Amino acid sequence: MNDILQEYLISQKKLPLAGAGVLYLDRTPARFDVGSRQFLPPENSYAFRTESVDNIEELVNWLSARMGLEPAEVITRYQRFCADLLQHLAAGAKVSWKGWGSWQKDEKGELHFIGDPSLIQSRPVTAEKVIRENESHQVRVGEDSRSSVEMAQRLQQNKTPFPLEKFLTWSCLLLAVVWLGWQLYSRPLKPASFANPATIKAVESSKTYQEF
Repeated sequence: MNDILQEYLISQKKLPLAGAGVLYLDRTPARFDVGSRQFLPPENSYAFRTESVDNIEELVNWLSARMGLEPAEVITRYQRFCADLLQHLAAGAKVSWKGWGSWQKDEKGELHFIGDPSLIQSRPVTAEKVIRENESHQVRVGEDSRSSVEMAQRLQQNKTPFPLEKFLTWSCLLLAVVWLGWQLYSRPLKPASFANPATIKAVESSKTYQEF
């Protein structure tokens, strides 16, 4: 009956135990840790409260449907289960529920339920962005929502082609740089390169004076 009661606790988040109190389950859902970029697994924490258990009709109906027994038979088994638990605890024994946790009393005689730390806990899952080619997904654009395929087409259309005038200008500039580089490579700069190569001839001029 231990496993069935565990199922009830997981589904209803509380388990009344006649003569003892109510065991509550606080289940923290899986969450995303932005810092580590991981999805953290869900966690369970138990809290036992010593309070009166008056109404167990919901529990009995659930157990009756789950076990396929009459409510009277379910009540008998349930009361026997709770009585055995209290009897072992009264004797000072530690009661373990396999795969679940254990019951024990502290120095003040208060009853506590401790979850089994040896249970295998789920590991965090690393969050990785998966990008698939040619797959459509919604993209938020301002106040509108558009598909990724539509946005890719629009961005492709908005791209202006390379102007022909700019292509010719850059081509001429590149050719000029290449030509200048070739000239400097084939004809190194020397002082004589800047001199006039023409030969200077002396020309006799007419007399500008008269002899007496």
